[in-house]
Amino acid sequence: MPDLDVILAPALAPDDLLGLELHFLDAIGRRETPPVLLIYASPGRLVSIGRYHLYGGPAERDGINVTRRLTGGRVVGAGQGWLGVALILPTRTALLKEDVTRLKPDQIMNRYARGILTAMRAIGVECFYPGRDAITFEQREIAMCTFETDAAGAMIFEAAIAHNRGMEDLVHDLERVDPDGALACRMYDAASATKVVRELARDISFDELAGAIASGYRSTLGETRRRELTAIETAQAQHRGTAIAASSWLAGPATPPSLKLKNRIAAQLGAIEAAVALNAGGTIEAARISGDFIANSPAMAELESELRGRSLDLPSISHAVTKTFGHHDNFFLGAGELSNLVRLIAGVN
Repeated sequence: MPDLDVILAPALAPDDLLGLELHFLDAIGRRETPPVLLIYASPGRLVSIGRYHLYGGPAERDGINVTRRLTGGRVVGAGQGWLGVALILPTRTALLKEDVTRLKPDQIMNRYARGILTAMRAIGVECFYPGRDAITFEQREIAMCTFETDAAGAMIFEAAIAHNRGMEDLVHDLERVDPDGALACRMYDAASATKVVRELARDISFDELAGAIASGYRSTLGETRRRELTAIETAQAQHRGTAIAASSWLAGPATPPSLKLKNRIAAQLGAIEAAVALNAGGTIEAARISGDFIANSPAMAELESELRGRSLDLPSISHAVTKTFGHHDNFFLGAGELSNLVRLIAGVN
């Protein structure tokens, strides 16, 4: 039996993508469906924001649409000119052919990025994964990675590959769709970002690039089976996609006006902000962490719960953070040492 089903979707609408990923997380987590490698492209000009970004702007402006991923991380490009990869597994170590007992959460992306590296090298682009969330060619960013695990332990690893548009194009799209600058992004140019067609000096089709990626994952993760989406999967994608579009998913949970105490730091992937509300007794009533980081969503809910009722001081905050992230089931990547997250929260004013 193949280890991995490979599905190519060259014109997958953003809402359908979210619906399909949600369906696969449930079905694969319950072992009803084998692990899936979904390689896709979406129509239209898109900006992809992470799960933990604050966003109160429109879903579309000047022909550019904004979509929110299931995973955390930076703002990246999507849609026209980008190729997406979504690897969904029942656990985050399900297909790894090594001793995973010592594998730390920050090593997960290293392992699952290898299929992309193998693919890019096969087509003539000698890429590297230097760490954190970027895949680079000669120190220029050409792809970004991130991942999420749900409450049942199922994992989705995602990558956005600059096919014929890159991060330097994203900067201009952000200026149009978010002129107030609510979504942070570093400035990119031809010296810091690149794309596949630029480095190949030729066009490359979706089928050729997707085929190389499928082969790359076959060589790194095991036997694969190419198949189409089933009727049930297509229906679930549309049903769940419609539901999530009708929800407040894009805007995210409403920010209570009581979250007035804030602190912001420059971190490994961008910026991270903590916002806290105190009750009349001076203890934490509510807290929210937002910005450019990668974490599993159950852990973030657990952290916010742990913070409630605690004093806003270093020992109390440290205890909550350590209790939440002091084991390998949960992860928070992008702040460096967990002590930086502690100081971020404790430093609100």
